[in-house]
Amino acid sequence: MNPVRLIALDMDGTLLLSDHRTLPQENIEAIRRADAAGIRVCICTGRMLEDASDFIHRLGLPCMVIAANGARASDGPLPEGHVMLRRSFAPADAHRVLDALLPFGLMVNGFEDGLVSTVQDGTGRVYHLAERGLMPARYGADALRAAADRGLMKIFAVGRGSGIGDDDDARIAAAREAVRAALPQAQITSSAPDNLEIMPEGVSKGTALAAVAEQMGLTRESVMAVGDAANDLSMLEYAAHSVAMGNATRDVLAVCRYRTATNDELGVAKIIERVLDDTL
Repeated sequence: MNPVRLIALDMDGTLLLSDHRTLPQENIEAIRRADAAGIRVCICTGRMLEDASDFIHRLGLPCMVIAANGARASDGPLPEGHVMLRRSFAPADAHRVLDALLPFGLMVNGFEDGLVSTVQDGTGRVYHLAERGLMPARYGADALRAAADRGLMKIFAVGRGSGIGDDDDARIAAAREAVRAALPQAQITSSAPDNLEIMPEGVSKGTALAAVAEQMGLTRESVMAVGDAANDLSMLEYAAHSVAMGNATRDVLAVCRYRTATNDELGVAKIIERVLDDTL
């Protein structure tokens, strides 16, 4: 087995604590030690590039980014990072997805570069990136349809919960089946029971990670991926060094070669230390 030269880290449930905001100092230091040892670290998330870039800047992390579940990848945070790949829906396909989703009354977000368009669900919720001032938002079905015409990278539907928690919502399962029937080639996954993440055909964390590794001159034998949820499965199946968090779902545990501690027990720092100590 080749030594690890690239580490891909999911954010929620992996790199961050369970509050979905806090990045432990131990994880920060482990990332910096890996970079100093010549091992590149790539944050690989369903979140948008603007969101991941904010984390990287605030904490001074030496990281690449795969964002929107593989729809966009950058060699560093915005604005200085250079986008390495970008994928989006054909307008007709985006409209098919919206036709299937909107009748369920979910909060539906459509993402372009630097812009989110949202159909709210009657609760008055605002997408958190807009609340944090990281990207502007436009509201209503007309705004979302116009964004679909321009080209959406990802469509994100949220049930009763926040979209990052554990609140189950029966509408999510029904909406998943409706989207699958409307556009069978779409990539559909979830990062929590109360959300639905929909990307264009062929877009996933795994395909983006493979493309980034290839641009770096690496094969899968030199790549480690660490994750916990369904939207991490593709990158875990790609990476020769696949690591499940201690809080991972059953499906993730089943495909991974290694297991580390939970996100709240500093599982990322512990597995990076094993790489640096050559004790995998």
